[in-house]
Amino acid sequence: MFEVEATKDGREHRIIDRATDVYLKWLVAGGPYFTEVFELVHSGGRIPFSTVREEGHDSDSGLPYFIFKFLTFGNAPKAHRNTKDLVDRTFDDETEKLRWMKVAAEALLVFGWAYNGLKAPHPSYTRVDLDGKIYTLEAFGYTLNSK
Repeated sequence: MFEVEATKDGREHRIIDRATDVYLKWLVAGGPYFTEVFELVHSGGRIPFSTVREEGHDSDSGLPYFIFKFLTFGNAPKAHRNTKDLVDRTFDDETEKLRWMKVAAEALLVFGWAYNGLKAPHPSYTRVDLDGKIYTLEAFGYTLNSK
């Protein structure tokens, strides 16, 4: 399971799954639609990707939420001028790509708005749209304020 980890000085954070030694790095945000660039780092390499956030209100509960949607996965073309060390990642097949996208979705849920996904106002406040399927923390077995 992913958790938030801060550097000793508290200036930088990352979302890490210690059991698999996979972590998510936030790299840059910007643009008119609040695009963000992340990098998923694992023992086999790095996977850059970009997302966009959209806000909404749940039709059943009326509670607010925001949802991450993947714009790219395996590259982040807008970030190349801002982040010099990004390398595009290609996938051998769609199954492998989908597996890593699901790992990224879980990490994004823990990331939340800004490293606060486990302290969100309610369990479905942060959502990730992955090929039309909507994920929340509960889909991966998390509870709010857990470690």
